[in-house]
Amino acid sequence: MLKSYPLLDFRISVTYYIHTYMYTWDSYPSIIKETRLRPGFVIHSASTQQLIMVELTVPYENRMEEAHTYRREKYMNLTKELENAGYKAVVMPVEVGARGFLGSSVYDLLTKLSICGNKRTKALKLLAEIAENSSRWIWSRRNERFLHKD
Repeated sequence: MLKSYPLLDFRISVTYYIHTYMYTWDSYPSIIKETRLRPGFVIHSASTQQLIMVELTVPYENRMEEAHTYRREKYMNLTKELENAGYKAVVMPVEVGARGFLGSSVYDLLTKLSICGNKRTKALKLLAEIAENSSRWIWSRRNERFLHKD
């Protein structure tokens, strides 16, 4: 069995910043902004030159593997550029099915972010519930005008 090691080391004093383009694209590290790729969110530390890009996809359950492969390949060149610039860069595509099914990549991400045990179990359950409730909400409003482009 392969051992999964955390990506973030909280034993040392390092400041990590979390960026998401949903709030502001301006705060992203410039090396990512130059590429025009927009990972769902980025965790980075300037002092350790560490950068984790998390890309969330919400595919149908029968397309989880395909979605994972597509997202990993999409960011492969950026990851190489970051490594050439001296960063320890990792891209972590994660899949949450529209009906609440979580891909194994979600479990892996939480583990690598040092979220383990009971906290991980609670987080997985909450993520599944949020995905399912969100899909239910969208479905219940499928005929409402504000959801459609005119």
